[in-house]
Amino acid sequence: MSPASSPAPRRRPGGRTARTRASVHDAVRELLADGRTDLTAREVAELSGVHEVTIYRRWGSIESLVLDVATAQLNEEAPFPDTGELRADLLTWAKAVAAQLQRGDGFAFFKALAAAVSPAFGAPAEDTPPYARNYLRSRVEQIQSALDRETEKGDTPPTVDMVLDLILAPLYLRALWGYASPDDVEMLVDRALAAARPGQDGEESPSRHPGRPGK
Repeated sequence: MSPASSPAPRRRPGGRTARTRASVHDAVRELLADGRTDLTAREVAELSGVHEVTIYRRWGSIESLVLDVATAQLNEEAPFPDTGELRADLLTWAKAVAAQLQRGDGFAFFKALAAAVSPAFGAPAEDTPPYARNYLRSRVEQIQSALDRETEKGDTPPTVDMVLDLILAPLYLRALWGYASPDDVEMLVDRALAAARPGQDGEESPSRHPGRPGK
């Protein structure tokens, strides 16, 4: 076959879809920059240049779209690290989370995730919206891997529930009530680590909570 008759190279599959998703995500982030959560598909469409019908066809609802953006941004800005040392892992992650919560859009992302997860506590994991379920499952697996590495060293790490209850939840609550401080992060991490060693400081370890979504 001569060069003149060779078929034109195909565009990468998903290229247009990826560009559409990126444009819509950028628009949502911009609109949430001031902490808003009451977005409309029309606003997103006007800012992104993506038709409103396309947005509804792709995401189904504005709530689902915001949740998609939220989980993508949380994973990008605050991934769970692997430094080789549990305290450093928890401290690095918690500091990234705390920094996100100080921004309007970052707080809005956590609020969207919390709103999606809250009704599903005590319910089957399938009742959690897919974007939230996938994020939670991935994050829980990452934390559990770090805890397992600590167990292999012969140490007693906190459980995943301790990490969520004693580090993540207080960070969110402090941001919600506006009384967070840089010292909170280290204190919360050390408290979670201490809670895993009952008897050393006279306190009992918090019990695990059954039915945690994403487990």
